[in-house]
Amino acid sequence: MLIKASAITNLTDARYFAAKEVAFLGFNLEENTEGYLDPMHMKAIREWVEGPQVVGEFTRASASYVREAAAFFGLDAVQAPATTLDADAAALEGLTVIASVDGSLPELDTILEEKAPYVAYFLVDMSREIDSSTGLVVDPETWKQRCARFPILIRADVVAEHWPRLLAAIQPAGIDLAGGEEERVGVKSFDEIEAIFDALEEMSE
Repeated sequence: MLIKASAITNLTDARYFAAKEVAFLGFNLEENTEGYLDPMHMKAIREWVEGPQVVGEFTRASASYVREAAAFFGLDAVQAPATTLDADAAALEGLTVIASVDGSLPELDTILEEKAPYVAYFLVDMSREIDSSTGLVVDPETWKQRCARFPILIRADVVAEHWPRLLAAIQPAGIDLAGGEEERVGVKSFDEIEAIFDALEEMSE
């Protein structure tokens, strides 16, 4: 199961997720957006971890800006909204692109079809498609078919015990887990995230 860790803002998170052998570590490098991390801090954190590909996360920047940032900061991959690819998809040609998209959009299938040639993965926010109290998916068969056709990483706000049911129902390429603030420098509880990793490990046994 491929895992992307998103919105990393501190070394504690980065080292934890790297130790878990996640595929991607994501850093929000777009100024004036929630969770922004100064790229200089990202570069400092990067020197302390090995393994995961480093992803620059963007939400409003143009494709040309994203490409410049990827080159300047030596990013392994970039994440941008699927709508960014509408304006100038060619600007991101040759980059490993993760396209974020809202899973509740009525035109979702059209977006996946049209953007598939330009992206490595789709990061799909399924918050509105899942009952967080049970982990049950709205129309699981449709989602299973989407995940079979496209490389989808899902973002979902569900507790650890529901992840196995959710993943078994739709079988995505992977999942997205978010980092968070430290309680104090170098100190943070990973109990909730650890429970998710434990659930994933039990699935693979």
